[in-house]
Amino acid sequence: MSRGSRTLHQLIYASRVRVPWPDQQREVDGIVQASIRNNRVVDVTGLLLVHDGWFVQALEGPVEAVLGVYGRICDDGRHEDCRVLYAGPAEARSFEDWNMCARHMTPADEAILDTLSMKTVFEPHRLTAKQALRLLKAVRGVQQSTQLRALG
Repeated sequence: MSRGSRTLHQLIYASRVRVPWPDQQREVDGIVQASIRNNRVVDVTGLLLVHDGWFVQALEGPVEAVLGVYGRICDDGRHEDCRVLYAGPAEARSFEDWNMCARHMTPADEAILDTLSMKTVFEPHRLTAKQALRLLKAVRGVQQSTQLRALG
């Protein structure tokens, strides 16, 4: 199936992180490495945001693959209180550059939250689909800039 297929599905969810802070980076690195390997096989792309005790993630690809990945996430002990913010068709991939990419929000990234009026209380489970996608696309832009600077 090509990445431009008409059956493209997108799912955005929020879940609470069940991993204590000192171990989060190692755990997220492990999640990303396994996801890159597994998602490449089923043509799933996405972005994982980690901030203030939450995961917010977009998954995109064939509907069966996306739902399968999400099901495994909900069964993963590192997540709790998984809530779908959006699930449905997508015209194009928003995160096509990554089979999976993760970003921990840093103090420098908090301007994104200011712009989206989310800085005082970060409650991603209350986001609308449009707000969640806007947040993840803003994070995508920061991640792409960071990667370009690292290459330059």
